[in-house]
Amino acid sequence: MTPENLEIRHARVSDVEAILALERATDRAPHWPQTVYTDMLDTGNARGCLIVAQVGELIAGFAVGVIQPATYDSASSIAELESVAVAANARRAGIGRALCEVVIDWCRNRGATEMALEVRASSSGAISLYLGLGFEQIGRRPHYYRDPEDDAIHLRRKLVTAKT
Repeated sequence: MTPENLEIRHARVSDVEAILALERATDRAPHWPQTVYTDMLDTGNARGCLIVAQVGELIAGFAVGVIQPATYDSASSIAELESVAVAANARRAGIGRALCEVVIDWCRNRGATEMALEVRASSSGAISLYLGLGFEQIGRRPHYYRDPEDDAIHLRRKLVTAKT
């Protein structure tokens, strides 16, 4: 059940401190420098987005999406769901799903035809979320993560349907 006062929006400069605090409090989140987040702010960055979930005055979660440029042998662009983090006390309320849906739409609207992600094999809740969003497992990368060591499950989802 999603909180009534949930707002999903693009992050602002004023959100970066709260995003960093949430990221640092989330053991399995990638721990990036502040500049990675500030570079993602909605300042005309056509390749990436930083989306936040705000409940009342608090940042309850965030997600990062990046679109990789099309390669010379393909006209399609692949997006990556780089990070999703939800505060421990706000999990299992639909916030992660809402964040992912906004990132997926953002990437689709900018021409991405597929979205990929890696997730820890031990993160059963996250895997369940992604499968529920239409992602399919396409591979496994042994010993991909450190501290603690874990395999990565590689998931992918098409963002557009083929024209008939």
